Amino acid sequence: MTFAEKYINLSRASVAFLVIAAMVLMVVTSVDAATKENKNWRIVVKSAATVNGPRVLLGDIAEFYGKLPDETKRDLAKVELWNAPNQGRKPINVNRVELRAILEHYLGDMVSNCVLPATLAIQAGGKVMSEEELQQAVVKVLTPHARVFEGSYKFRDFKLPDYLFFADKMDSLKINLPQTLKPGNNVFRVEIVSIDGQVLRNLSSSVFMDLWQPVPCPVRPLNRREVITPDMITWKNQNMAHMGDRAWDGKGGPWIIKVPVGTGQPIMKSSIEPAPVIARGDTVDLIFESPHMRLSVSAESLEDGGVGESITVRNLQSKRKIVAKVLDAQTVSVR
Repeated sequence: MTFAEKYINLSRASVAFLVIAAMVLMVVTSVDAATKENKNWRIVVKSAATVNGPRVLLGDIAEFYGKLPDETKRDLAKVELWNAPNQGRKPINVNRVELRAILEHYLGDMVSNCVLPATLAIQAGGKVMSEEELQQAVVKVLTPHARVFEGSYKFRDFKLPDYLFFADKMDSLKINLPQTLKPGNNVFRVEIVSIDGQVLRNLSSSVFMDLWQPVPCPVRPLNRREVITPDMITWKNQNMAHMGDRAWDGKGGPWIIKVPVGTGQPIMKSSIEPAPVIARGDTVDLIFESPHMRLSVSAESLEDGGVGESITVRNLQSKRKIVAKVLDAQTVSVR
């Protein structure tokens, strides 16, 4: 026996139903008269709802939209449908077919103005948050973290439950972000917390954050070994969610092009390398450093090198070849 048949048949079998049916008939008759010429309204049934009385009312599970008089909305909201589930029990589910049968039984032709979900979940007492309300709660928590970034951001592709029931109205929602917010996909925990701080339930959820920031791009094609100068680049907003930390931030240098970059394309860290500050054949100061000694001798560079790079030099006194780190245009060091 379906949910609809169960509750309709049980109601028909009781004397109380006759009284209720008469009352509903009066309400529906008056509502039908008010809506006969007006079709610009809808009864939208929620996906999840809570009830606080012994009977489920239309106003508990639905919202009214369109050109309906306030009195008509109040009358519709009072229409009784079936017995409420027991307090403290798990929510019950009513599918669209069963729901339509129940509403047609009580509302008649007005059921054609009803927008029905695939399934309606109902809980006795407590409260429920819709997916939209959950999204708003997540955005409220994550926004301060997003404002740390330069540029503009947007949250999208929320992976959240369609609804979330709370057994007690005093229970609260907590969003737990285990890692630092970053551009791209972020996983977090949705927790239901009791008034005494006990985590009653937790769910894994996620959200995608777009972050647009200006990135240096060449105004013309840049070829290998070209030294980058300010007049060669412009700044364009790029979505860092798809770039990670691969884009060059335009700082440091001097830099030269390691891999050719086309006009308007983001300049990636992998496309550049430090520009040589020491050229092959240059005479440099070679510094030997240890905790107790510092010695400086002249050396000849055997290759080009930028600051921070390691190059081979020849000690002009001993004629030995040594790998040293470039400190600046005149100095290399060995530790």
